[in-house]
Amino acid sequence: MESFYVIGAVTLFVIIIVLKGIKQVPQGQAVIIERLGKYVKTLDSGINFIIPFLDKKRYVKHLNYKPEKISDYNVDLREQVYDIPSQSVITRDNISLTVDTLIFYQIVEPHKACYEISDLIMGIRELSKTTMRNIFGEMDLDVSLSSRDTANQKLRGILDEATDKWGVKILRVEIQDIIPPTDLKEDMERQMKAERTRRQEVTIAEGKKQAAILEAEGIKQSLILNAQGESESRIMKADAYKMEKILLAEGESEAIRLVQLAKAVGLDAVRKVYSEGKGADNLLMMEVLRSQNEIAKDLANGSSHKIFLPTEVAGLFGSIGGIQELLATRDAFRKADQTESKA
Repeated sequence: MESFYVIGAVTLFVIIIVLKGIKQVPQGQAVIIERLGKYVKTLDSGINFIIPFLDKKRYVKHLNYKPEKISDYNVDLREQVYDIPSQSVITRDNISLTVDTLIFYQIVEPHKACYEISDLIMGIRELSKTTMRNIFGEMDLDVSLSSRDTANQKLRGILDEATDKWGVKILRVEIQDIIPPTDLKEDMERQMKAERTRRQEVTIAEGKKQAAILEAEGIKQSLILNAQGESESRIMKADAYKMEKILLAEGESEAIRLVQLAKAVGLDAVRKVYSEGKGADNLLMMEVLRSQNEIAKDLANGSSHKIFLPTEVAGLFGSIGGIQELLATRDAFRKADQTESKA
């Protein structure tokens, strides 16, 4: 019976030892283990085993920015946002400014954050203040107000390099606000108002200038186009007058040619008649020629499309066919007589 109690006691002691050696760490946290006062290892998230009574967890409440949300023996490995209290800095031109800054950092090596610095949060705060004074002390007021990104990059680089020994990574630095003194702020507002007024006046003047230039260009183009139009109009009128004269001259030339041609034809007919015919035939052809000349003149003048012949001339034209037939009969009898005489 006594052996049963001994075995039970030993078993219970072993169970207690095993349970003491099992440590569970939440996600995003870490636990620093010391053995007999010396750092041994860092427990990551999940189930871990330690040696009971020899290993113990390190108290690390001072490493956490908000320790009330996490155990005093666990290190928060998530990204932390540290709002640096507003501080006064002096620019290179001796202007006092109030700067408000946010720092985003993360503990990447918990044992260094625990053993390399006594107070991590205070170290980050004071280091950021001194670094910020140095950065703004190298810049003028105008540069300080307009170069926040440059100041952020410089501040992040310096802080990240300095905190690397502490096992901390500075992710971002954001300057929330830069507040100048009240009197300087009023002066800057008046200056900005004057600058806006000046820009407005310059814009209006530029607009009037451009409008005047465009109006002058429009007038110039209008005058040029009007002059070109008048020049082309005169050229076209001159060309039309020239063509009119040419056509009139050609018409007159053609009319004269036709008249002369008609006269030539008439003279040829007269010569033929005189050479072949008698007196009556000559008289007849003279009258025909005279009528032909009158018709040719009317045609050449182009005054009328209708030609009215005298009555005697019209009758003369009507008897031309009969006279020609008589002349042809006469010529036939003459040829017959000549043939009989030869026979």
